[in-house]
Amino acid sequence: MKHFILKLLLLFLCSMVITEASAQPLLLYSPIVHDSVQLLNIKNTIRKNYLKDSASITGENKKQIIGIYRDRYQNLADMFKEKEFMNNAEADSYLNGLVTQIFKNNPQLNTLGTRFLFSRVYWPNAFSSGEGTIVFNIGLFAKLNNESEVVFVLCHELAHLYLDHSNKAIMQYVTTVNSKEFQEELKEIKKSKYEVNKQLDKLEKGLVFKDRRHGREHENEADSVGLGFMKNTGYSLTGALTGLAMLDIIDKETYAAEPGLQRFFNFTEYPFKSKWLKKEEVFFGGVPDKAISTKEKDSLKTHPDCKARIAKLTPIVERINDHNAQRPADNKDFLVSEAQFKTLTTNFKFEVVEFCWVSKRISRCLYYALELLEKNPDNVYLVTTIGKCFNEMYSNQKEHTLNRIVDLPSPYADKNYDAFTQFIQNISLTDMASIGHYFLKNYKTKMAGNADFEKALATSNKNLSNPQGPAD
Repeated sequence: MKHFILKLLLLFLCSMVITEASAQPLLLYSPIVHDSVQLLNIKNTIRKNYLKDSASITGENKKQIIGIYRDRYQNLADMFKEKEFMNNAEADSYLNGLVTQIFKNNPQLNTLGTRFLFSRVYWPNAFSSGEGTIVFNIGLFAKLNNESEVVFVLCHELAHLYLDHSNKAIMQYVTTVNSKEFQEELKEIKKSKYEVNKQLDKLEKGLVFKDRRHGREHENEADSVGLGFMKNTGYSLTGALTGLAMLDIIDKETYAAEPGLQRFFNFTEYPFKSKWLKKEEVFFGGVPDKAISTKEKDSLKTHPDCKARIAKLTPIVERINDHNAQRPADNKDFLVSEAQFKTLTTNFKFEVVEFCWVSKRISRCLYYALELLEKNPDNVYLVTTIGKCFNEMYSNQKEHTLNRIVDLPSPYADKNYDAFTQFIQNISLTDMASIGHYFLKNYKTKMAGNADFEKALATSNKNLSNPQGPAD
């Protein structure tokens, strides 16, 4: 009897293992749930502050400054409208834990009236809007390595706010464009009979570069002051250097899509075609890479001058680390929760895919979904999303609206992503229907019963059976 019971127990355990193993491919990602009421409250607070700040402006340039304040508020209001902001209990609790670590050790920051928001967008950035709102894009958070790097970004943005950099930049801009010298130069250009637009463009570009140089001075100051805030938290200051090193290369997409495209989209019924990867030297009048100046390339980086910023911070970090060598407790990469950090970085990568889908950035959605599928094979959410992307491209191509949802190849783009967008431009209407259909068909047995997958597969069946449209 004893042996019989042990045998039953063993069979039960084996069945549990088999059940879990068979369920593994159907791992789902559930999009993050947002508290819309709380987001509305935050938006209303931002509006009240905008009206208060505008009412406080005096002087001869009052109207112009208020106009810039309005644009600043509208930028945030548009982000609310596009549902870019995230308000999720788990994510916000973790972010507030990091912020608390900073504020309790830097009491001078408590008077700033700050609000911290995660943005769901893919591009790797964080910014202080200047009126108290600090935005941290999940596209940046997901690429950082530890809490110390996140805390340096937060301290850097808090330094911008603490030093009032945004409002100072606004005043500097207004002073410049209303200066006698600038206005006289503008008049001379308007009098000119030749290349007026070119001269105006040059004047505007000069102002942009001048303003960016001023901004870069602010970046160095925010690095230094932010490092001072960070020094008081107990986090490893090395995170400031590794974080900046990451920012220096963060615009580069790490996923080389071409091998993945050939592997994922090569089917017995519809083999991969080499012409799908053919590179056009100049697409629709694009600018050759060699025509872009070094100055312009640098200005286009999300985070310029990182190497120079690292060089300035390194001796300060080394000096403080030497001083704190006997205090290892003040040199931590994690103080809140390493496990929660890793969970959020993973979830945020999926949330980037989801937001790209709902905001109809389909080429980005497809690119990031394929990248994630490499490390999460047979994930039903990713497989379904990839199939939906091809269905969406097919539908838009038939209506001649494809370029509304996908990016065009560009010399300004990262080379890996640029090659991927070239692939999209190279495939025909029939290719879109066929690739989407046969890709989903490969997973039909594994993912049968999943409603979202079944719906995407049914749409792909319909697309494949439709006659070719004029876009093919």
